Amino acid sequence: MKSIENIFSDNQGNQLMVALYFYDDNEKINTLKIPAEYVDIEIADINIEKMELDQPLCYVALSAMNRWLFDQFKSHPNAIFSFICSLDELNNNHKNMPPEQYRWKLFDALYQRFIKYNQNADIQTQDVIFGPDEYLSYTRTFYRTKHAPIIHVVGAHLKEKYN
Repeated sequence: MKSIENIFSDNQGNQLMVALYFYDDNEKINTLKIPAEYVDIEIADINIEKMELDQPLCYVALSAMNRWLFDQFKSHPNAIFSFICSLDELNNNHKNMPPEQYRWKLFDALYQRFIKYNQNADIQTQDVIFGPDEYLSYTRTFYRTKHAPIIHVVGAHLKEKYN
């Protein structure tokens, strides 16, 4: 599995480590069940880790991460990216919201803000929410219009992987 990583500082003592993990051809065929005619499509999972869990993270790191992810998407014109929100505990000011929902809303807000200023980017999304009510998992897949025929396969894999 090939990966691309970057670290983004918030200039306040915290950082985000972001990685794209690309599936190899065997994983695409055997694990994701991608039809052989689509094996040339790059499929990557987005992994985001906050380095100092007990410290807040300033917006500058999130903004830089967003820009980098877009640049990676542009530099991989035949790629599909997927993001799965972690169920790990998260300290935030929204105590009535589960951590995965908070992460989802934050990631969605970043995406919506970005796409507002990059309307010609041809970035489509497919959201998959699954699991029992008390343990919902939130995922989002980013793809181009030309990849729409196989997005349901990636979504089905995400559901199966985490159910």
